[in-house]
Amino acid sequence: MLSIRQVPYTFLRHVYCLSSCRYQSSTSNESTNISSSDKIKNSSVNSTSWSTSDTNGLVKELSSRIKTGGPITVAEFMRESLLNPKYGYYTRHEVFGKKGDFITAPEISQIFGELLAIWLMYEHSTNGGNDLQLVELGPGRGTLMNDIIRVLRKRKYSDKHTFIALYEASPLMRRRQAELLLNRSFDPIITNEYRIPDINHSLVWIDDLKQLQSRTTYFVTNELFDAYPIHKFQKTAQGWKEIMIDWNPLTKQLQYVLSARQTAMSRLYNNFLSSIDDRQHVEISPQRSVMMQAICKHISNNGGSALIGDYGHWGEKEDTFRGFHKHTIVDPLSDPGNIDITADVDFEELALSGSQIANVQFYGPVSQRNFLYNLGIDIRASTLAKNKTPEEQKEILTAVEKLVSPEHMGERFLYLCVQNSNNKNAPAGFSSPY
Repeated sequence: MLSIRQVPYTFLRHVYCLSSCRYQSSTSNESTNISSSDKIKNSSVNSTSWSTSDTNGLVKELSSRIKTGGPITVAEFMRESLLNPKYGYYTRHEVFGKKGDFITAPEISQIFGELLAIWLMYEHSTNGGNDLQLVELGPGRGTLMNDIIRVLRKRKYSDKHTFIALYEASPLMRRRQAELLLNRSFDPIITNEYRIPDINHSLVWIDDLKQLQSRTTYFVTNELFDAYPIHKFQKTAQGWKEIMIDWNPLTKQLQYVLSARQTAMSRLYNNFLSSIDDRQHVEISPQRSVMMQAICKHISNNGGSALIGDYGHWGEKEDTFRGFHKHTIVDPLSDPGNIDITADVDFEELALSGSQIANVQFYGPVSQRNFLYNLGIDIRASTLAKNKTPEEQKEILTAVEKLVSPEHMGERFLYLCVQNSNNKNAPAGFSSPY
């Protein structure tokens, strides 16, 4: 098991709270400087093409809020951009696939889901093989779960004693998942039990982990944590300051500013920020930590494991806040509500927050390249390519290359595994091939 790096501070209780203090105005000469530590984050959209409060309903709504209460946090901006009931990106757009703004690993190749099914069956079989409760957090269109179910069906694995739960906040995506998994177009009711055709597995949708049954549980999450809101901080000559979102009345556009005084979050994280001497920018997500602890509590109480995959790092990256539009990186402020907004996951933050829960242990993080090779992606690709046409073989190998190549997802995408401490075996994919 890879050890978690020890640091000389205790993670504080993570909460969201509002601040009543006023912030420095957008005319201040103390501006935010974008980190150059990761060139891929630079915007490819010219600022003159940005939406304004005249052309974008969410910018207009946020500008009114800023006029009344002052600049808002990046976390508040992310929440509104992604989940605003009227203008939010996830509530109005088909976001996945070639017609969307990004493609996830399950959309690239069926092999990805097949290998995660292998991970699941290995974890389950080496820890008693009792009733199986499988939970996917943020299941997208349901592609990953559909591939996992297909493997379970083919291998006749845990037919009558498998309980599947999908943690999904978007009603639009719940409908898409139902269309794929149940062959029905309807709006699923939270916690209502449905049956998957031809395999008779139980399927429920949830919006709170407390709705899960008290069973040994295996969590799978792929690109969930990067969508959780972050707070951004920058080191200045006057100490750490929170980066805020303001409105410029001249351009009628949103812009970054630094807080004029301490915010609620900069006070809460003061000890942590003061301990950092090797970075100029830091991104912190209390909501990620809250979810991580909820997962760990369930595993601690009921047994099981969690596999967490996402774009991320181990406490070394700085400015990773970015937007995506039609597979192109853009500035997050350029057109909120119409673009995906994300930030890389700090896996060290996840591990430290999760390690506060008793009776859990951690493995990783490991790169997607190493994880998939340990699960046998090369063997599966060779098998799948047999008796295929040259064009089909090329398509299979191209998809695998996207998953494992350092130039694509291979090194930038990481995996962390959490197990109940009673588990005696290293999880599949985190050790030598089993």
